[in-house]
Amino acid sequence: MEPLIDFSYLQELSDGDHKYLYELLDIFLNTTPEGLVKLEQLIKSTDDWDAIYKQAHFLKSSVGIVKIRELHPQLQRIEQLGRAQQSKDEMLLLIDTVMATFNEAHPILISERDKHKAAAGIAEE
Repeated sequence: MEPLIDFSYLQELSDGDHKYLYELLDIFLNTTPEGLVKLEQLIKSTDDWDAIYKQAHFLKSSVGIVKIRELHPQLQRIEQLGRAQQSKDEMLLLIDTVMATFNEAHPILISERDKHKAAAGIAEE
């Protein structure tokens, strides 16, 4: 089984620059949880297909960089369903899986961010 998070693309993108990696992961951690909750709420309590599509598209772009196992294809599928205005049941199953996977990855992402913060010598704020 592939690792939960593949950091190789981030390493390549940053060329090993700890400050850059810290900043990328910090932005991701400050925006993605809230974005996922928003998507979950849109799916579970609205029929705003356009908003679902747009939110999934936004999140898909982020997880294309921070590669958390299966999140990209799952968000891509939600995006497709939102665009086609179909299969709320499939979306509900997908968002539950997305949330569970992200919740599993979250502490690993925090640890990785903090590791790069320390390596870059960034002081506590």
